[in-house]
Amino acid sequence: MKPPFCGLTALFVGIAMLAHAQEYLPNPSMEGPSRANFPPEPWMNCGPGSSADTQPGQLGITKIAADNLTCIGMVARGDDQFVPPQAGSTEGVGAFLLDTLLAGEAYDLTFSLSYDPGFIWEGIDFGNPCRLRIFIADGECNKKQEVHLSQPIGHYPWREYTFRFTASARADFLIFETAFADESDRQSCNLFLDAGRLRKSYETEPVEPMDTVNVQPDTLCQAYLPNAFSPNDDGRNDTFRAYLACEPSRLRLSIFSHWGGKVFEGASPSQGWDGRIRGEPAPGGLYTFVLEYEFGEGLKVKEYGQVSLLR
Repeated sequence: MKPPFCGLTALFVGIAMLAHAQEYLPNPSMEGPSRANFPPEPWMNCGPGSSADTQPGQLGITKIAADNLTCIGMVARGDDQFVPPQAGSTEGVGAFLLDTLLAGEAYDLTFSLSYDPGFIWEGIDFGNPCRLRIFIADGECNKKQEVHLSQPIGHYPWREYTFRFTASARADFLIFETAFADESDRQSCNLFLDAGRLRKSYETEPVEPMDTVNVQPDTLCQAYLPNAFSPNDDGRNDTFRAYLACEPSRLRLSIFSHWGGKVFEGASPSQGWDGRIRGEPAPGGLYTFVLEYEFGEGLKVKEYGQVSLLR
């Protein structure tokens, strides 16, 4: 793997996207036929290891995509489970952009990330979280600038991330690549990517760039949502709500029925769904939730998932 390029400029920011802003990503929803070893077109394999997959439906993965039908799945291969040259290898995908990024211009990149802790294939346990490394490039898979290295993505529900970077040179290609959570103890891991957006930044106030970005996991506001609840007034698991590791500046929890109708919306962590629709007990079954919250210096997170209402 090539060493990271200097001049990393990436800030997590909360950004209101313009409705008609130019989109630079092709096939941003990562849609394509489910296939192992092939990402959805026009995305192509750029990793130094093996090939990425179009999921779900391959290698035992049943995870629902964040947007529409499919997403991209990638892994990294640890030292304990593999021997060289596979040991320590990562996967990556890239695509030519719809327009050229210009040196000195700021851009806003949004995408949804997740992982599957139960990912085991052919006896190999890939159920550890990977990091995501992002590059801009000049030409096919020709890395020019590393613009972001995420914290380990250790959540199964989808979360949406937005950050800003400034291009140090002209670029017409974008690369997403897996990275190990700990380079000194490389464990096999997995990562899922979906629902991307790349647009020119129209923030009116200038953002001072940081020389480096090193976001520690304990500075993030992790959220926990149970996968089931039983509103039977026994004092245990009677409501479905989000539990956060910090006090968010803004929060919205929306819950939808199987038919897509909204059955609940809450605007604070203390507000939970009591399993009723217009005052009447809702039928048992599977419901979909969307959790959106903001914390810290404008970092926005969006999670998608499902919860079982037990009667």
